[in-house]
Amino acid sequence: MTDTARIIALWPRWTSSVGAMQRFQIQVRTQCRRCGALMRADLDELVARYGGNASLIDRQERCRMVACDGATFYLAARRYGGPWRILVDDAALRDGLSLCPPAHLAHGRSAPVANAADLPSPQRR
Repeated sequence: MTDTARIIALWPRWTSSVGAMQRFQIQVRTQCRRCGALMRADLDELVARYGGNASLIDRQERCRMVACDGATFYLAARRYGGPWRILVDDAALRDGLSLCPPAHLAHGRSAPVANAADLPSPQRR
């Protein structure tokens, strides 16, 4: 089974590509592994940058927070206020999530409890 076929088999259809996420109006965020910053991701920008067929599963990017050199991973929620799904499948990348600081918003406050339920924290695996 190819990597793409494996991802499609294990993940909900709405996570299959950036284009699908855009069509289903999925909420997408990034969280930094180093500083914990939780930021909105713009699906229009992601489609323009990677194309509609690109997947966000296991994709990492540089943190956009000033003075942070950490890497971010993606999270997605099917609807506003819904549970967040961490878009990490690779075992090595997933193991590192337990070392992430707690999620916080750009202005330093903790992420809202309803949205932080599925986010990694040092106490949870």
